[in-house]
Amino acid sequence: MHLSLTYHIDGSSLRQNMLLLLSLLAVGSLGSIKCILLGDETALNVGDVVQYKDCDDILKSGKYQKPGAYLVYCDFGLNIVTHVIMQQKYGLVSFNKSYKDYDSGFGNVSEGDFWIGLQNMTKYTNAGYNVLTLTMQDWSNQTKVVRYNNFRLGTAAEGYRLTIGGYHSANSDLPDNLYHNNGARFATPDKPDTQNCATNQGGGWWYNYCTFTLPTGHYYSGGSYTPPASYYNGIYYKDWHGFAYSLKYIKMELSTA
Repeated sequence: MHLSLTYHIDGSSLRQNMLLLLSLLAVGSLGSIKCILLGDETALNVGDVVQYKDCDDILKSGKYQKPGAYLVYCDFGLNIVTHVIMQQKYGLVSFNKSYKDYDSGFGNVSEGDFWIGLQNMTKYTNAGYNVLTLTMQDWSNQTKVVRYNNFRLGTAAEGYRLTIGGYHSANSDLPDNLYHNNGARFATPDKPDTQNCATNQGGGWWYNYCTFTLPTGHYYSGGSYTPPASYYNGIYYKDWHGFAYSLKYIKMELSTA
């Protein structure tokens, strides 16, 4: 999987205009980058050809403290390393992909819409990145956060079976809509679940006839939408605006605390 490098300031305001336009030069393992800067922000890893294992390794080097995309998107807040594993921000990338695509990853960090890949997610969860934070924004620019202390994936042979638990009510703005997916195998339109939710909803997810939240849904502008068939297929969170409202922004990230 190739994810183009970018740098952006992460925050609830989702400052889209602060996105830096970066292009990757194939130098060394990480490569160096050229950039066009907006304002007085500093570019990440300019001229750096050192390969780091993960975001934690980057932070421990002491060279970088700002969130942005290296080989993966890294968010450094209060010295807690966060791996952003998926994001829908502009609707530039269709999430109606094959199982192979979801396995290896797709999208482009520099364009804001990507899925890091089930293989990489499994590596992170096996390495102890088991705290899941789900950040969402509606079309009125309200932001909500939901947090879980236990997010794990099974092996590829197990269909990346999801373990989700430890809903953290004190640090969450919305009710738990992911409990319903606990124990489900990952499914896509070309490798569907037994109830054909993936086929009918058009995105890869841990469906359990079907789901109360769909971060990988179709990106509809404006919020309220009418699904093309009898299944809601937007980016929804049932207990925030319901099934028939597609969110403006959604991000899933993993951390150790």
